[in-house]
Amino acid sequence: MAALVLVTSPIAGAPEGMARLPIFPGGVIPTLFPAGTAFWVGYGFAAEPGAPAGASVGGRGTRFELEVDGRRVETRTEVEREGEVAVRRADIAEFPSGLPAGWHELAGRWYDAGRLVLSNRVSVEFVER
Repeated sequence: MAALVLVTSPIAGAPEGMARLPIFPGGVIPTLFPAGTAFWVGYGFAAEPGAPAGASVGGRGTRFELEVDGRRVETRTEVEREGEVAVRRADIAEFPSGLPAGWHELAGRWYDAGRLVLSNRVSVEFVER
Protein backbone atom coordinates (compact mmCIF):
# COMPACT_ATOMS: atom_id res chain seq x y z
CA MET A 1 0.00 0.00 0.00
CA ALA A 2 1.13 3.54 -0.72
CA ALA A 3 0.81 6.51 1.60
CA LEU A 4 -1.15 9.59 0.48
CA VAL A 5 0.91 12.69 -0.22
CA LEU A 6 -0.29 16.28 -0.02
CA VAL A 7 1.48 18.22 -2.76
CA THR A 8 2.06 21.64 -1.21
CA SER A 9 5.04 23.13 -2.99
CA PRO A 10 4.87 24.85 -6.36
CA ILE A 11 5.04 22.37 -9.20
CA ALA A 12 7.81 22.26 -11.77
CA GLY A 13 7.06 24.62 -14.63
CA ALA A 14 4.03 26.24 -12.96
CA PRO A 15 3.39 29.82 -14.08
CA GLU A 16 4.35 32.54 -11.59
CA GLY A 17 1.55 33.28 -9.19
CA MET A 18 -0.39 30.05 -9.74
CA ALA A 19 -2.20 29.24 -6.49
CA ARG A 20 -2.89 25.81 -5.00
CA LEU A 21 -6.55 25.01 -4.35
CA PRO A 22 -6.74 22.29 -1.68
CA ILE A 23 -9.62 19.79 -1.61
CA PHE A 24 -8.24 17.16 0.79
CA PRO A 25 -10.86 16.00 3.33
CA GLY A 26 -10.31 17.46 6.76
CA GLY A 27 -8.01 20.17 5.43
CA VAL A 28 -8.69 23.88 5.10
CA ILE A 29 -10.77 24.20 1.94
CA PRO A 30 -11.72 27.69 0.78
CA THR A 31 -15.38 28.40 0.06
CA LEU A 32 -14.48 31.47 -2.03
CA PHE A 33 -11.80 31.77 -4.71
CA PRO A 34 -11.16 34.58 -7.21
CA ALA A 35 -12.64 33.88 -10.66
CA GLY A 36 -10.21 33.87 -13.56
CA THR A 37 -7.23 33.27 -11.26
CA ALA A 38 -4.74 30.57 -12.21
CA PHE A 39 -4.65 27.62 -9.82
CA TRP A 40 -3.72 23.97 -9.55
CA VAL A 41 -4.95 20.90 -7.66
CA GLY A 42 -2.55 18.06 -7.04
CA TYR A 43 -2.11 15.08 -4.80
CA GLY A 44 -0.09 11.93 -4.88
CA PHE A 45 1.38 8.90 -3.23
CA ALA A 46 4.70 7.82 -1.76
CA ALA A 47 6.01 4.46 -0.65
CA GLU A 48 4.61 3.82 2.82
CA PRO A 49 7.09 4.14 5.71
CA GLY A 50 8.49 0.72 6.48
CA ALA A 51 7.66 -0.59 3.00
CA PRO A 52 10.12 -3.16 1.69
CA ALA A 53 13.05 -1.80 -0.28
CA GLY A 54 12.02 -1.39 -3.88
CA ALA A 55 8.31 -0.78 -3.10
CA SER A 56 6.92 1.16 -6.06
CA VAL A 57 4.00 3.58 -6.39
CA GLY A 58 4.28 4.03 -10.13
CA GLY A 59 1.56 1.69 -11.34
CA ARG A 60 -1.38 3.09 -13.30
CA GLY A 61 -3.76 1.85 -10.62
CA THR A 62 -2.29 4.27 -8.06
CA ARG A 63 -3.49 7.75 -8.95
CA PHE A 64 -5.42 10.89 -8.06
CA GLU A 65 -8.37 11.83 -10.28
CA LEU A 66 -10.19 15.15 -10.41
CA GLU A 67 -13.57 16.17 -11.79
CA VAL A 68 -14.82 19.73 -12.07
CA ASP A 69 -18.56 20.19 -12.52
CA GLY A 70 -18.93 16.49 -13.35
CA ARG A 71 -16.24 16.44 -16.06
CA ARG A 72 -12.97 14.58 -15.68
CA VAL A 73 -9.93 16.84 -15.78
CA GLU A 74 -6.68 15.76 -17.42
CA THR A 75 -3.78 15.61 -14.99
CA ARG A 76 -0.05 15.74 -15.47
CA THR A 77 1.83 12.98 -13.67
CA GLU A 78 5.18 13.54 -12.00
CA VAL A 79 7.11 10.47 -10.84
CA GLU A 80 10.18 10.59 -8.61
CA ARG A 81 12.41 7.55 -8.97
CA GLU A 82 15.25 5.97 -7.08
CA GLY A 83 16.89 3.92 -9.79
CA GLU A 84 14.10 1.99 -11.50
CA VAL A 85 11.69 2.26 -8.55
CA ALA A 86 8.97 4.93 -8.40
CA VAL A 87 9.06 6.20 -4.81
CA ARG A 88 6.71 9.19 -5.22
CA ARG A 89 3.96 9.95 -7.71
CA ALA A 90 1.84 13.10 -8.03
CA ASP A 91 -1.07 13.85 -10.36
CA ILE A 92 -1.58 17.57 -10.96
CA ALA A 93 -4.39 19.43 -12.73
CA GLU A 94 -3.57 22.96 -13.86
CA PHE A 95 -6.07 25.72 -14.55
CA PRO A 96 -3.96 28.53 -16.06
CA SER A 97 -7.05 30.65 -16.78
CA GLY A 98 -8.85 29.72 -13.57
CA LEU A 99 -12.62 29.14 -13.61
CA PRO A 100 -15.41 31.59 -14.43
CA ALA A 101 -17.47 33.26 -11.72
CA GLY A 102 -20.09 31.07 -10.05
CA TRP A 103 -20.27 27.89 -8.00
CA HIS A 104 -18.11 24.97 -9.12
CA GLU A 105 -17.95 21.45 -7.72
CA LEU A 106 -14.56 19.76 -7.45
CA ALA A 107 -14.47 16.03 -6.79
CA GLY A 108 -11.25 14.21 -5.98
CA ARG A 109 -10.69 10.46 -5.88
CA TRP A 110 -7.56 8.70 -4.65
CA TYR A 111 -6.84 5.15 -5.85
CA ASP A 112 -4.18 2.78 -4.52
CA ALA A 113 -3.44 -0.26 -6.72
CA GLY A 114 -6.77 0.32 -8.50
CA ARG A 115 -8.83 0.45 -5.29
CA LEU A 116 -10.66 3.64 -4.30
CA VAL A 117 -9.24 4.59 -0.88
CA LEU A 118 -10.50 8.16 -0.45
CA SER A 119 -12.85 10.63 -2.09
CA ASN A 120 -14.03 14.16 -1.46
CA ARG A 121 -16.44 16.55 -3.12
CA VAL A 122 -16.38 20.29 -2.42
CA SER A 123 -18.24 23.31 -3.75
CA VAL A 124 -16.33 26.54 -4.16
CA GLU A 125 -17.76 29.89 -5.23
CA PHE A 126 -15.51 31.63 -7.73
CA VAL A 127 -16.10 35.37 -7.38
CA GLU A 128 -15.22 38.42 -9.49
CA ARG A 129 -12.36 40.44 -8.05
